[in-house]
Amino acid sequence: MNELRVAAPPPHPARITRRHARGARGFTLIELMVTCAIVAVLAGIAYPSYAEYVRQGRRADAQRALEEASQFLRRRYSSMDTHVGATLPPALTQSPREGSPAYTLTLVENGQAVGVATQAHTYTLRAVRAGAMAADRCGDLELDHTGARALRNAAANAVLADCFRGG
Repeated sequence: MNELRVAAPPPHPARITRRHARGARGFTLIELMVTCAIVAVLAGIAYPSYAEYVRQGRRADAQRALEEASQFLRRRYSSMDTHVGATLPPALTQSPREGSPAYTLTLVENGQAVGVATQAHTYTLRAVRAGAMAADRCGDLELDHTGARALRNAAANAVLADCFRGG
């Protein structure tokens, strides 16, 4: 009637340590390698997309700068009735306006950059790639007095509508 209960001896301390050590080991080398491979694949896909997105933003800034320079020349023409002697103000000679330029803006006549306009009734503005944009496939962007847009020194696969929005 009286049962004698014998308690099991406590586990050996070495077994406890091994058991806890197995549970707290962390990641295996294979798990880390698989994770690194996944991150590398994602980075390989994401970075080119991000870089193109940045280039598109810089081209959009250059297009805005060309439009501003064009408006400046039109205002000057309406008051002077000529483009002869026109120059771009310093604020309109690079894009972006502050920091390292991605494009430099110039007046162009007969395909050559000029500092001062010599044509009375026409003008062409060119945004020339610089810095990080020097190798951009879209080349240099042009805008003339009629609003016509063009690409110069562009890669063979560059398309005006893709490179110059609204073109």
